[in-house]
Amino acid sequence: MKVVKIMNKTILIAGCCGVTGKAAARRFHDEGWYVIGLDVKLNENEDKYVDTYVPCNLRDMEGVEKTIASIEEKFELDAVFNGAGAEAGTGFEDTDSQVWDVLLDTILGGNVNLCRAAAPYMKDRKRGKIIILASDYRDAEGDNVLSAAAYGTLHGFVKSFGMEMAADNVLVNVISPAVPFDADLVADTVFYLADKDTYTAAQVVSVSGA
Repeated sequence: MKVVKIMNKTILIAGCCGVTGKAAARRFHDEGWYVIGLDVKLNENEDKYVDTYVPCNLRDMEGVEKTIASIEEKFELDAVFNGAGAEAGTGFEDTDSQVWDVLLDTILGGNVNLCRAAAPYMKDRKRGKIIILASDYRDAEGDNVLSAAAYGTLHGFVKSFGMEMAADNVLVNVISPAVPFDADLVADTVFYLADKDTYTAAQVVSVSGA
């Protein structure tokens, strides 16, 4: 039997232990949402704004599917936000193929896995919001070249996937923060896209802290 949640709405925040994830958890918690935090490594005493912690590696497709299925047995996810990310930290010529594989698998693969696992439940309910954090790749240089390639691909995925899901009222968007990075501003934008009756879909939403 499915447990009926008490809170108004429920959001899953992937990368909940990072700066952006923590800011988003605080914003949603303060607004009365039930917050489920997901990350590879968790410290359950770390953040009072997360109601339930779930360990999961987004690169593990089978693990992600099992995790989402387990969550959906107790809650109906109204929104999913992935604030996790990765950077190469080295220039193009100094980055070996193994690092590139991990980078692409984390940035693109992790998001694809999360969308693939969560979207069917939202599609069946004919409602849901999926929001992905992806850096603005257009001005990348130096050590960020490979990260830019991965994030650029992710932008394309979200726009295409978002168009596909919009017909079922599942709204998928990407938030692209610029420098200087403002985690609270990003969290405010995530909340707006998740909570408000907006039909924005398949869009890259630029956020600037300047």
